[in-house]
Amino acid sequence: MSKISCVILNYNDAPMVEKLLEEILPYSCLDDIILVDNHSTDDSAERLKKWKDGRVHLLLAEKNGGYGSGNNLGIRYALEELNSDYIIIANPDVVFSRQCVYDMKNTLEAKPEYALVSAMVKGTDGRTLFSCWKLLPQFLDLLDTGLITRRLFKRFLCYGPSHFLKRPYVEVDAVPGSFFMIDAAAARECGPLFDEEVFLYYEEKILGQKLKKQGKKTLLLTSQSYIHAHSVTIDKTVGNIAAKQKILHESKLYYYKKYLGAGPVKMGAAKVFLEIVMLEIQFLTRVCRLRW
Repeated sequence: MSKISCVILNYNDAPMVEKLLEEILPYSCLDDIILVDNHSTDDSAERLKKWKDGRVHLLLAEKNGGYGSGNNLGIRYALEELNSDYIIIANPDVVFSRQCVYDMKNTLEAKPEYALVSAMVKGTDGRTLFSCWKLLPQFLDLLDTGLITRRLFKRFLCYGPSHFLKRPYVEVDAVPGSFFMIDAAAARECGPLFDEEVFLYYEEKILGQKLKKQGKKTLLLTSQSYIHAHSVTIDKTVGNIAAKQKILHESKLYYYKKYLGAGPVKMGAAKVFLEIVMLEIQFLTRVCRLRW
């Protein structure tokens, strides 16, 4: 029988982790649940210690190195200590069914050319949310950053509705890091699955590039979904929109340089464009009073 471990990363959000644990502990398909406390500044670690047993493991990070660093800690434990066959990464602010877990595992077992699988994302109100990305060249990726350019060039930047029509699963380039399952062999081949040089944002596209380099693919199950209380976890780590955008832009520039091989000219152009985007955001938030 294939062994499945679920990694849940916590930062100052023990109540939400506990709520998720209450939901998924009855799932017999999950052999182990690995809680990683990412050096919380509240009483999270003490609260989560109460959940430790033979099936629930608690790891305490020595520092908050971000999403990638914390999840890598849990993944290493799943690979080295638990000998897992499949690893689920789950944010505390998600809700997923046991059938979704079964379907993801069965899909990876039946299709060895795929290393990673996820499901459609739904909001707490039931609306379908953004569930996947294309790995775009730098110019198009930049257009996807600007609030205006994103709307003007949308059809070039993301998968159209026809890509998902009447198909139980579709191949995509990258999926959100809030919830997915990865084959343990592929995770091991990646070395550290997540690049720890980025604190937050762009981990998904970086992972997509790593898998692409391996010759592995990503699947999205359109027949399954999970609920994501979008940005709840991020808001615990980073407060305002300006701070979020600053981190996003830093991660984006790192991605361009390391994974897209951008030289000085392209990097300079990207920095100028991102400065314009920051001015656009400041105008819309401060003058127009828009909220994200």
